[in-house]
Amino acid sequence: MILRKGRGIALGVPLLAAALVLSGCFGPIERPVADFVWCPDGTEGRLDYVFTSTSTTVEGATIARLVWEFGDDSAPVDSSRDVVHRFVEERVYHVALTITDSRGVSGTVVKDVSVTMAAFVHSTWQLTLGYPPTVSGIVENRYTERLDSVVVRAKFYDADGVRLTNGSFEVTDLDPGEQAAFEVRAEEFKSRIFGATVEVESFTAECSPLWDVVPVDD
Repeated sequence: MILRKGRGIALGVPLLAAALVLSGCFGPIERPVADFVWCPDGTEGRLDYVFTSTSTTVEGATIARLVWEFGDDSAPVDSSRDVVHRFVEERVYHVALTITDSRGVSGTVVKDVSVTMAAFVHSTWQLTLGYPPTVSGIVENRYTERLDSVVVRAKFYDADGVRLTNGSFEVTDLDPGEQAAFEVRAEEFKSRIFGATVEVESFTAECSPLWDVVPVDD
């Protein structure tokens, strides 16, 4: 009986030691911290936004994969870099970023992104026929950051809707909420000019990144 008890105690000692070793090796996993910032991309004067990952992970590991979900029923975008995404309408979107680091460990963050046309031409613009024909109006910065440059472009048409010529005007240094007057002159004088359209051709926001990003296909 004593020998059996002794054998049982001897087996228990290595099992207890193994359990202690395992608990020391397999502690809580430190996940990477997903985070991002965004800025309107005015390259084409549309509802394009640049999304830049500011995610971090543990020392010795790197961020290997980014998966973006934009909350607009578009397909998730799998990338190793930042992206540009075009939205179809102005509203608040729930944008999610899931990151995976070089250890294969993931982290996710979701943010509300208010999408608006940063540079906005008021509908009260006017066409003046004469020499040269001009389109004048007001452009406004509706974003929360400074717009370094806004290019307004007008297209001039005849009575049949045939485009005859164009024109553009640049406004610089628009603070948030600031409005500025513009006057676009036709590049060529055409006596047949009857109507016009006007739009923001491009703009540059102060928060725009200075590095290349990966555009997302429509």
